[in-house]
Amino acid sequence: MSFSFGLVGPCPEERPVLCELTDENGIGQRLFKRPKFDEPGDDIIDLFDESYPLSTDSPTEEDSQEVEGKQWGTLYVDVFMTALNTVLENESYLFDDNEHRVFEAFKDLEDDCKKLYVRLFLRRRNKWFRIDMLSYREILDLQGAWMGLVKSSIFASSLSSVPDIDIEEILSLFSVEELKCLGTQLNYKGFRGVNKNEMIWALKNQSEGQSCLDLSQSGLSLLYDGQGRRRSRLHKLLNESMEVLGPCVMLCEGPIAVFERAHLIFFRATDFNEKSLRKFILAKISKRNFPEYMVFRSTEVFLNRQDLLDYENALEIQSQVDDIFNSGNISSKLQTLYDILEPVNEHWQRCLSSTQVGHNEERDHYLIRFTAAWSYTRMMYKLAAVLSRLGRHREAHSIYTALLGQRIYRRGKRGDWYQRKALIENLYMCDDKKNVKEARRWKRKSLATCEAGLQDPDTHMIYHYDLQKRIMRLERELRVLPKDKHVFFHVALKEPIRRTFYGTRVSEVEIGRKTIWRNLEGEECSVEEMCLSNYRALGWKGYHTEGGIIKTIFAYIFWDILFLPVPYVFETEFQRAPLDLTTEAFYLSRASEINRRLADIENNLAAKFIFEVYDREFERKTECVGMDWNFDIQEVLEATECIGGHALSSICKVLCEEYGHRSAGMPDLFLWKPEQKKCLFSEVKSENDRLSDTQRLWIDVLVGASVPVELCAGLEKKDNVK
Repeated sequence: MSFSFGLVGPCPEERPVLCELTDENGIGQRLFKRPKFDEPGDDIIDLFDESYPLSTDSPTEEDSQEVEGKQWGTLYVDVFMTALNTVLENESYLFDDNEHRVFEAFKDLEDDCKKLYVRLFLRRRNKWFRIDMLSYREILDLQGAWMGLVKSSIFASSLSSVPDIDIEEILSLFSVEELKCLGTQLNYKGFRGVNKNEMIWALKNQSEGQSCLDLSQSGLSLLYDGQGRRRSRLHKLLNESMEVLGPCVMLCEGPIAVFERAHLIFFRATDFNEKSLRKFILAKISKRNFPEYMVFRSTEVFLNRQDLLDYENALEIQSQVDDIFNSGNISSKLQTLYDILEPVNEHWQRCLSSTQVGHNEERDHYLIRFTAAWSYTRMMYKLAAVLSRLGRHREAHSIYTALLGQRIYRRGKRGDWYQRKALIENLYMCDDKKNVKEARRWKRKSLATCEAGLQDPDTHMIYHYDLQKRIMRLERELRVLPKDKHVFFHVALKEPIRRTFYGTRVSEVEIGRKTIWRNLEGEECSVEEMCLSNYRALGWKGYHTEGGIIKTIFAYIFWDILFLPVPYVFETEFQRAPLDLTTEAFYLSRASEINRRLADIENNLAAKFIFEVYDREFERKTECVGMDWNFDIQEVLEATECIGGHALSSICKVLCEEYGHRSAGMPDLFLWKPEQKKCLFSEVKSENDRLSDTQRLWIDVLVGASVPVELCAGLEKKDNVK
């Protein structure tokens, strides 16, 4: 049986692509390419590595020496094959016969062909590569390598073999200088002071508007094609361009989708990119030292092929929704979003009612993330938000009720669902505002919803403050007797202190980039550094870290909990953190250990854990998410002591529950006075800056934990301001 590859739908580079593998009988399987992250904030944390450059060029001489004689390009292929073989050894049942033939065909390629394929695989998709622009020292016969890929008719295609290719696509492969030369040779005009896209448009436009002439014995005459149509100069431009370019190669979409599926399964991620393979290579040449932990390679992430296909289908819908939400101006696209999301309700209800739900309850918290129902649950929340924006509040209310009625998927979001449900009950469920009795009934329901949210053990701490505020407001509106009211002393949070520092701002026009200031020492710096120098003049020690020192302290204190032998979360040897750190499963799977550690922090035992990790790991500079070994250990200990046990415990609990979303947004500056055992967080804003939602949340958490927070305005010094 032979097999071929075909594309289904358009293939813009940054959008999902559906590919279809078909055999000679036309039997095919749709594949989803480039699935998105599960949450907009999930990609904040790179659990493997976050500092190595992502160039696809060959390494430096120093890097090459560390390979100890083994060719760099061979390492790429070795790692590529390691991932592929690991998946096929343990989870081959997830691939059909056609996909297995792709893997076998790749293994049969010559070594240089494999090296070139992996190199191009790590670069941009849907792109033609000019052979004369490729140069990899580990590929001895580049000409033979690309010809071998094209000859396979499976893995790559040649530009010359593609019929009716668009002239703009061809011209985009030229450099600006080459386009100028081409235009000069063809006597085109209007190429001065224009960019590359304008040059391409001018070449195409002028070629289409001019006829092609033929010089014969009878003189000049117009050229016509076989159908009697006058031939334009576009045909000549196409031929000239192809001659200049020389051979070009593009990887076929079908095998790309198959390999991406294999790597998605291997890395247990919802996206695959070139960083994934590079992390392995860096580890192999000892550029990174990873912690010691027990690797547990699971074979139960996807129970069968259909589970995987359902999951990919859910990711496909999810990526469409995320693209619209991230594009801005949602108000004009509400109906489009509703049309996409409304069918999800049926899929989600079927998942909840199926026998698979009962099975999932017994599975590890983290593995549930790799089910279609997990993505559908997230989309149901999006659907409720769209319905609210459309004014269909009763339908939105029923969705929030259904979301809260299950306790399997996305348990970490229950606090948000309680908030939204209570808001709708308070403001929108009473149709007749003049009916006082009915209005009070819905307010009491809203109050009960808030109370249930606070009592729910799955409601994360970050949602408590808003629920408590709504309870207090509802009790005032319902005129609840003082003896029956809830008492939340910490809800009456103190407002952050406001401070203003005046400095000298260097002209933005002069610098040509982000606003530059001068600190008290006369050095050019950012507005945050300018304010930091003023704080230092007031006796504070401090850093502009945006939470960096807090994440370092967290890594010190929770090191052993981060690397506990929890099943399924350490699938490779080269991880900086467990795979579930950015999910609700991190807290759920380690609740007893985390709660004991939080109690130890409350009892001021944090320094003990910091010393232990520093003595064991500092010399190797072991990789760990959030850890910055550049912080002086004495300053880390001072900062820990100045924050205090109670406040540090509250901060760490937020990170345990919501690391993926709350590791960002901390105040810009961390300051402390070791003699007085005082600390201070400061969020610096220039004139037109506003606080983001994440920044407001962190300020609420810190102030609620009795940690001083200042909102510091950095303003330009005027002549009349001293």
